[in-house]
Amino acid sequence: MDKNSALQQTFEHSRTYFPSLGDSYKGHKILFMDNSAGAQVSSFVIDRVKDYYIHRNAQKGTIFKRTAEMQERIIEARQMAADFIGAADHSEIAFGLNATSFFHHFAHHLGRDLKAGDHIIITEADHHANVDPWLELAERGIVVDVWTVDTNGDLDYEQYEQLLQNKPKIVAAGWASNATGTIHDMERLTRMAHNAGALVVADGVQAASHLAIDVKKAGVDFAAFSTYKIFGPHMGFCYVNRENLARLDGWRIQKELTESAYFFEVGSQNHEGIEGFIGSMEYLAQLSADAAGNGLDIDMTPLRDGRQARKEFAGAMYWAHLYEKQLSAYFLARLQEIDGVVLYGKTADYVDERLPVFSFNIKGFETDKLGHALDAAGVEARTGNYLAINLMKRLADEFGGSALRISLVHYNTVEEIDRFFAILKRIVGK
Repeated sequence: MDKNSALQQTFEHSRTYFPSLGDSYKGHKILFMDNSAGAQVSSFVIDRVKDYYIHRNAQKGTIFKRTAEMQERIIEARQMAADFIGAADHSEIAFGLNATSFFHHFAHHLGRDLKAGDHIIITEADHHANVDPWLELAERGIVVDVWTVDTNGDLDYEQYEQLLQNKPKIVAAGWASNATGTIHDMERLTRMAHNAGALVVADGVQAASHLAIDVKKAGVDFAAFSTYKIFGPHMGFCYVNRENLARLDGWRIQKELTESAYFFEVGSQNHEGIEGFIGSMEYLAQLSADAAGNGLDIDMTPLRDGRQARKEFAGAMYWAHLYEKQLSAYFLARLQEIDGVVLYGKTADYVDERLPVFSFNIKGFETDKLGHALDAAGVEARTGNYLAINLMKRLADEFGGSALRISLVHYNTVEEIDRFFAILKRIVGK
């Protein structure tokens, strides 16, 4: 079996692990094409959550055996998160509500060390979860500079060099755009920031459901992720690179934070969600095993070194990205069949540099009306600005800053893309 056939077989089979993918609503079979907002969960997650409620539904700080087992599972989950993103170990991971809450934590605590006149860089491409918390610091006289992008969604590195001359304290940037699907070079971005003396706070939310993330290779100092984008429950986790904490003299969560990230976990956590996250990682391990069974061995990937779990999780995402590039090329080819399409982001010529996230408008059609018509036909596709407010306001200005977004992941198929375009053509009459 050649590689392309092996990829197709592996990821078409992945659908069998997701009970919701065969679902229908009011007689319509649903096309799940809003995955950038949140992915579906596998039976691994569902079984884990059910098992937690039956066997480990206990509270912290007790002497009960069930509590001890539950706390062991939390450490296991942190370690899985560390292996998923390439962190040193579980002590660099903390669980919480979602990525947005962690960006507010980062801005609040890092902001304590800033004074009026200090600079922060945010990007025009980002979801406002990693924008608004930093803008709030401007109320104290801290200068927030905006790093802009071009029409393809690429960050302007000439401007970045100029902004870095201001010796910013923090650069807050996304790993990939949730609007255009553009993948940003986090390693280059971070290296330049560090050379200028800045810390980097990375938004890994969108990238983590498509790419094999490596926070150590990229060199980021802080990052946040939402597990419900990674085929898991509605919660999130953060990464804290402890090597850089000594630079933060004003960090005052707990002095013990210099030893672990756990002290971001304020109060009782979502124990059932954390257990469900273990299930999402078990799904990736199964996906890696399925890929190996089809001849796609993880020893063939650039991620063959390190802990076994790291190899399995990252290997699954590496193969997923290769398969998704096939989906992206096919989707973009089909999109050209629609008259009047205005695409925001990279074309098929740059499929290696983007995710299968496609935001576009069709001239002569209101964005929201298209979205409602698609929903009536069983297609879950998002309209609006997806909270990439600044980016969409500029790119889709003639459409009021709004666009239709189709966002795919590895469990989507070519056949689903064909079904989508058949429905879209009926709606627009082309």
